[in-house]
Amino acid sequence: MGFFDLFKKNNQHKVDRSNQHELENWNDIVYTRKDIDIDDPVQRREYVENCLQQMAEASRDLDSLQFEYRAVTSHLRDMEEIDALPSAQRYEVNKCAELILDSEAQQKNFNKRKSRMSDADFERMERLQGDVKKGVESLREAEEYQKKVKNDLRRLDGERQAYEFRRTELEVSIENMHKMMIVIAVALGAITLVLLVLSIAFGLTVIYGYMVAILVAALSFMYLNQKIHESRKEKKIVLNTIARLIQLQNTVKIRYVNNRNLIDYECLKYKIDNSKQLYQLYNKYLQEKTERARYEEASKKLDKNQKALVQTLRKYRIKDPDIWIHQAIALVNHNEEVEIRHSLVGQRQSLRKQMDYNRDIVAGNAKNEIEELVRQYPIYRQEILDMVSRYENEYPGA
Repeated sequence: MGFFDLFKKNNQHKVDRSNQHELENWNDIVYTRKDIDIDDPVQRREYVENCLQQMAEASRDLDSLQFEYRAVTSHLRDMEEIDALPSAQRYEVNKCAELILDSEAQQKNFNKRKSRMSDADFERMERLQGDVKKGVESLREAEEYQKKVKNDLRRLDGERQAYEFRRTELEVSIENMHKMMIVIAVALGAITLVLLVLSIAFGLTVIYGYMVAILVAALSFMYLNQKIHESRKEKKIVLNTIARLIQLQNTVKIRYVNNRNLIDYECLKYKIDNSKQLYQLYNKYLQEKTERARYEEASKKLDKNQKALVQTLRKYRIKDPDIWIHQAIALVNHNEEVEIRHSLVGQRQSLRKQMDYNRDIVAGNAKNEIEELVRQYPIYRQEILDMVSRYENEYPGA
């Protein structure tokens, strides 16, 4: 074993973080101002710009979510308006709905064929047909993008863990070199003492011994001091790199969470598990629609009754009466109404969760982080406010 090996620590007890580190904390946004030199203009600008970019991305996603949220809320409000109708008006609405249901039953008896898909699926696809084709492509792209974002997060995790490991190595190396310097100092003292005893006890000339010992010790100290300086310099670079990687992870995490929420919402909306199922369901719907078109003549009465329902609902100021054509049973069957309401509430809760994430967790934390930065570093207040002003001009709705 060499002399330097005396101070190497056994690192086998360290856990392989790359295998143990899970992706459960990808929702969490980590701010690493403590690892950043705020007085460094480049790091300061990058940090503030990163926070502003988080706010911008959250704002863009929030606009899209609010549009969908208003549509779902409008549907729920229509249900409340219908439930609040006086008994005479509600009777008129129910009568139209019952006529529609009777016409549908007659059409089903006339068809007497095995349907390719359930009526519930067909009616849902009919209600959402304007969005399905786009939804299939959007969901497929979101699933592909989700895989890419996961890979990016794994890669960033791996890079950050590698730098964390390197930082630990540097800290151990610096500590070992400090210990080495202590040993050299002790060894120099011991050698000096031995030479002194030889000089006094035996009258030997030990001046060259002193010179060699001091020279060796000095060279050793110089070498170790240089290595410590290099290690500290490298450690600073490693810490800055870790901070940048965490900032980048924050941005990717936002994209991951928003994209994952989009996939969950689309699956909830269409009651499917993935884009493949939606594509198959859409193809079945197209085939079913073609077959049902053959019996268009038999559905004239149904069409007439549907128009009557729409006119009646419009007369009572229902905002989107056309939706009720495909869910007329909910007007006369309380269980169906409760199921539809539950589905809409679930969609709205999912949207609200995404909106809250963008508004409160992402945009709120990023904004608070900038405000805290302004309070703690008033010397850079104007510079930060100028960056915020440029951001507000570029994203006026954020």
